[in-house]
Amino acid sequence: MAAAAAGSRLLAALLLALMLGACSAPVSQSRETGMSASFTDGRFQVEWGTAQTQDGKPLIAGYITNTRGGGVANIRMQAQTLDAQGQVIDTGTALAPGYVGGFARTYFEVPLEKTGPGYRVSVVSWDSAGNGQ
Repeated sequence: MAAAAAGSRLLAALLLALMLGACSAPVSQSRETGMSASFTDGRFQVEWGTAQTQDGKPLIAGYITNTRGGGVANIRMQAQTLDAQGQVIDTGTALAPGYVGGFARTYFEVPLEKTGPGYRVSVVSWDSAGNGQ
């Protein structure tokens, strides 16, 4: 019973943190190694998690969903490795290439050089692409 109550409090705290993070700028979300997260900035819903490349380097991978009707293209993602104090020790950027129609999603990967106790993921830029015509 106590474990269920603690789990409910943890879930409520996590949901509150995600909601508060979605209301702040810039659009980014930080998480510890081995965890996944999602956030929304009003334009995009981003779901991401940590992984490794074939040579063992850290990789942020996930999906970005266009939450509006108009299309976008060339979404640039940024991932940062954070140290124990929350300071940036590595930064990587990558392009989620191509057209993403309204309410559609695409996969992205951002390779990094360094691992750390936390990561921050941001949507850096995108190109408006009308309705895909």
